[in-house]
Amino acid sequence: MNSVLTTWASCVGGWLVDVTARRPSGVIGRYSYGGARGAPRAHEPIFDEALELLGPVEGARCLEIGCGGGAMLERLLSRGAAVVAALDHSPDMLALAMVYNQRAVADERLQLKLGDAARIPWPDQTFDVAVSVNMFFFMAEPQQVLDELFRVLRVGGRLVVVTAPGPLPKASPQHWWVYFWGPSLHVHTDADMARMFERAGFTDVRIDSDGALQHCRGSRPR
Repeated sequence: MNSVLTTWASCVGGWLVDVTARRPSGVIGRYSYGGARGAPRAHEPIFDEALELLGPVEGARCLEIGCGGGAMLERLLSRGAAVVAALDHSPDMLALAMVYNQRAVADERLQLKLGDAARIPWPDQTFDVAVSVNMFFFMAEPQQVLDELFRVLRVGGRLVVVTAPGPLPKASPQHWWVYFWGPSLHVHTDADMARMFERAGFTDVRIDSDGALQHCRGSRPR
């Protein structure tokens, strides 16, 4: 691809990534996140994988970073979480999550906040469980995000991150999507992710990739 086409793909791709995924907004963002479903259908099996990694959440205080339209929040609530909180930097997605989970909001079992994952607006040791699905690859400050997640987890708390593994393939006709998505993504090898988890203070760190997804787990030591 010549430089003009590469630049065009980067600009158009950056805009599309923003409105459909990185900070979903407007009609396109709401459509991408499934309207009443709260998430694209393709995310549903990934939520299942994240929940399996999290294990039991009954009675737990749970935090989701990057909640999108709120589909994962609904799953945590339906599994008996005592309180679920969510942080997202898209006002449109928080509004959708509120509608999708309006009963939990009314019952004060769901807290929604607008903010930055590198500066989580909850006190130290607030949560038993934290989860991030399909968003960590947008984090330009991954170590700071992990440091913050460690801070807000209680002793013995668990973190699960499901993201895309690094490195990205080289942009090519076969991997055409890299021209569009590549400039927006921050992906890490399993070894690099493990080092960041451990640097944040997590123990029992397990990182594994299956080609399409990277599964990351860690605990705040007792």
